Amino acid sequence: MKKMFLLLACTSMMASSAMAQMSIVKEVAKAAGSNKIEELQGALQAIQPALNNPETAMNAQTWFVAGKAAFGLFDQMQAHKQLGDAVDAAEMGKALMDGFNYLQTALPLDSIKETNKDGSFKLDSDGHVKVKTKFSKDITSLLASHINDVYVFAGDCINDQKYDEATKAYDYFFNLMEKDYAKKAGISLSAEDLAMTKFFQGFAQYYTKDYANAYKNLTTAVKGGYKENSVDLYQTSALANVVQDKIDAKDFAGANAFVDEAIAATPNNSVLYDMKGFVVEQDKGTDAAVPFYQKAVELDPNNADANFNLGRMYYNQASVIIQQNPDATTSQMVPKLQPIYEKALPYLKKAVELDPEKAGNGAKRLIEDIDYKYEQMGIKK
Repeated sequence: MKKMFLLLACTSMMASSAMAQMSIVKEVAKAAGSNKIEELQGALQAIQPALNNPETAMNAQTWFVAGKAAFGLFDQMQAHKQLGDAVDAAEMGKALMDGFNYLQTALPLDSIKETNKDGSFKLDSDGHVKVKTKFSKDITSLLASHINDVYVFAGDCINDQKYDEATKAYDYFFNLMEKDYAKKAGISLSAEDLAMTKFFQGFAQYYTKDYANAYKNLTTAVKGGYKENSVDLYQTSALANVVQDKIDAKDFAGANAFVDEAIAATPNNSVLYDMKGFVVEQDKGTDAAVPFYQKAVELDPNNADANFNLGRMYYNQASVIIQQNPDATTSQMVPKLQPIYEKALPYLKKAVELDPEKAGNGAKRLIEDIDYKYEQMGIKK
């Protein structure tokens, strides 16, 4: 009997707690429409217990009120910011993201099954239980009206060099764009704006070292016609970092697959074939890499790196011959080495001409070594 009494007492306390939390929700609902930052901050703090209470956390109104208060706080802080007042950017961003999280939690909870007078569920013509909503219209309206704010917030994070936050915001923005309420509201980006946004998304990912996704989004930006902010350099660097990481991990299959996918998407890209040559060189050696470096030069004769790498491959082939013939005389080596060096020199010299500082530095050293070997072999240039 005593145990039953305790159970009843606990049940009574839980019911009382749930009622108390719903009472708080109703009080917060009044404050959620305030235009005062302090009152909205207080409302968000006050409703937190209701969000964690098992009873009230299953009620759409709880999350709707919290979301409305969060968006209200964001709106008021944004208004103050536009007037030139100082605002806490971190709190403002959190209020925006919390607003979306709260309201999107509320949306699927906002469905009430209609009942007949006898308590049975009402059915539609197809035999499905009829469902009505109470807050969904207001929820979707609030959500749709704040999607662009996520876009602006992401840009502000870029300006503040908060790349991790910017990455999350851009990911969130594109996720929101796929929601039914966004599509019904006609929210979309023009092709030009999409390309620009994909650049900044990739730009943020680049600085968080998420190179694979950075390359994906930067490539989308390039394909969309975006040409600003050295997008091609970021795209190439992102690709190089992905490939280098895979090579460092001895994941040659992964590196090859990544570059092959990139080539399939942009088959006439000299940089990609130069990168493919590098991967193959690390995996299978000089001879296997030569055709890819040749293709890179063929696609763009002014690609300094490709010219240097192709010249370097021919130089390496000559070095292998020297190692394989330790006892050969100078006269015996001339016909073996000179034809290969003659193939290497034009590409090495072109690399120096195109890029004296980067590719040219390595090329100059190889040219000097070839000149020395020519002198030793008595070959006149």
